[in-house]
Order: sequence, then structure tokens, then C-alpha cells
Amino acid sequence: MADRGVDRRKRVVLLGGGHAHVEVVRRLQGQGARVEIILVSPSRYAPYSGMLPGYIAGRYTFEDFNIDLQALCQRSNTTFHEGMAIGIDPETHRVRLADDTWLDYDVLSLDIGSTPSLPDGVSGGVAVKPIASFTARLDQLDHLAHKSENRLRLAVVGQGIAGIEVAFALRKRLDELISRDGRANGGVELHLVGRGPRLLPERSEHARKLVSEALLDQDIAHHPGFDVVALEGKTLVAADGRRLAVDEVVWTTSSGAPAWLRQTGLALDADGFVRVDAGLRSLSHPEIFAAGDVAALEDPRPKAGVFAVRAGPVLAENIRRTLCGKSLMRYRPQRAWLVLISLANGRTIADKWGLAASGRWITIWKHWTDSRFLRRFVK
Repeated sequence: MADRGVDRRKRVVLLGGGHAHVEVVRRLQGQGARVEIILVSPSRYAPYSGMLPGYIAGRYTFEDFNIDLQALCQRSNTTFHEGMAIGIDPETHRVRLADDTWLDYDVLSLDIGSTPSLPDGVSGGVAVKPIASFTARLDQLDHLAHKSENRLRLAVVGQGIAGIEVAFALRKRLDELISRDGRANGGVELHLVGRGPRLLPERSEHARKLVSEALLDQDIAHHPGFDVVALEGKTLVAADGRRLAVDEVVWTTSSGAPAWLRQTGLALDADGFVRVDAGLRSLSHPEIFAAGDVAALEDPRPKAGVFAVRAGPVLAENIRRTLCGKSLMRYRPQRAWLVLISLANGRTIADKWGLAASGRWITIWKHWTDSRFLRRFVK
């Protein structure tokens, strides 16, 4: 690496190509010769999570919902480095990459997402996260549907927004795939499994009612209170002894923090996420920032892309202010946020302030807002 004593430019290293960091790249491109910006990501392409259900359902292509990080960096005077971080030495201000090289930084920011959090001792199945590599795992489900000679039994574990949207999207995708194959193999038997007693515990009663009606309409069986403790071959086992026969399991359960963060010396919360202050700055190391799923906010919020998108402009400004020695601005995550739940049948549910509605017009509006977000980062 370059000798930082000779290179007088400040170096900002952005780990991860998440929703907050793509906005940072776009906003910091005018720093010029004073600052060197490096974006490190294990993949050249960064998916927009809000459009993933549409991709699964077949509405969007890979190009439609992914940001080309290398192209974005080229347009924004940023260096793109394809690689994965596996460690941070905050005392020497260096990041360790998977190829065993080290990258020096003056300011470091983490937007590396989260990892699947499966029940203790449970392995197997298909995890939705990390989303950047889910498209390859989705091919596994397609292959399973192609080769299945009997009715395909599929369980989606997680009855939050992600699980619900994935279940509806898979219903549409796999039904159409089997129909195109022209095989009368009984189709797909789809189950939505959740630990808690009800769907969408943080959303309105009306939204839960609309989702429940859609599950019945699309023949998706719902199993609340099914706390998965084991996957024995092709059987899901619940803590209360219930058993569910499946051919494959898709995990959309709660997010976990990358394990290597526990070796960094950064202040972390009980789940291993980076604790940050109101300016998105590490509580233990002021030259380090974090946003998106990997950040543990002072006022906690769900691990959802909407908060990373809103954090992007604040993160960019606070990195700029840090380089100039100025005080930071405050990130104020919204207390009430709009949730859009795609039903993959042309309709979408909108829920906010305890009110919910469903319609095709919401799908059209969602497509417009999602596409507008993506257009910020492409030519």
C-alpha cells in the first residue's frame, strides 16, 4: 500500500456497497485532490433491496435492480476495490482484506449489511441474506422446481415483511416456472412459518388483515408460533413438537452481525453490531462510521433498507465534516415509516400511522419511486 506519510491526501475507505454508501460515493465525488475515496465491496453489483421481491417474481431483470458499483465509482472519482473485509485494526487505522492485504484509512465507514441468523444448531436451506449473492441461490430453487417430479413443498421461515414478500414472490415465480415446463406435478405447496403468534407484529391490524386475506387467496399456508429448533432432513421441527415436511427451506429470519467485528475492539451491542452516536460515528473510535444493518443506533430501528437510504446523505455530510474538523450533524431516523408490501399479484399494501390500503395504484407508485432511486446511480 502507499506510504501514508508521503501521500498527504486524506483517505476515506468505505467498506460495503450498501444503500448508504452508494449515496456517499455520489455526494463526495467533488472532494477532488484533497481526498482519496476507496469503496470496497465483495461484489461489483449492489442490489436495491426494495426491488428484490419484484426480481424474484420476474418483474425485474438483474440489471433492473442492481447498481454497478464499479461504473458508479468511475463516474464519481472513487476507486473501486472488489474484495471482502475480514478485519479492522483501529489502532493502526488499517483494514484487512480476505486476500490478506491491508488498506490504510484516515476515515473508515462500514455499510456491510448483515448475515443470516439461523436458530442455534440449525444449518441448511437457502438464506435470502446477503442479498448480493441471493440471485445465485435463487437458481437453486428454480433447479429444484425443474427437477421435482412431485408436488414441491417449500417453507419460508420468517413472518415479517421480508418473509411475506418472499413467499408471495416465490408463489408467482415457481408457479409460472412449472406452468412453462408443462408438467402436471402437483405444483408448489408453500408455507409461511413464524416464531411469533401473529404476522407483522410492528404493523397495523388492518395491514395484518390484508396480508392474511392475500395468503388465503394465493394458497400460502401460515404457521404462527412455529419456533424452529431443528431441520431434520426434510422436516422442520418446532419447539412445541410440531413437524412440517418440506423439500427446501428459505430463511428470512432476523439479521446477525458479521462475526469478525467482535475481534476489532469496536464498541458493539449485544448482537455484535457497531454502536454509533447520533452522527453515525462509532462510540469507541471517532474516525469510524457505520450505517445500515451493521449499525446499532442510539434509538434502535428495524434492519431495513429505508433507514440506510435516509442515512446516506447524513453519513456523506459527516464524513465531509470530519475531514474538515467540523462538528457533526444529527441523523434522525423516522419514527413512523411507510411500509410497502408487494403481493406479487399486481397489488401492493401500504401501511403507515396505523392505516393500510391495498391496490394496483400502489404498485405503480412503488415502481416509480424505486426506479427513481436507482436512476441516481446510473447514467
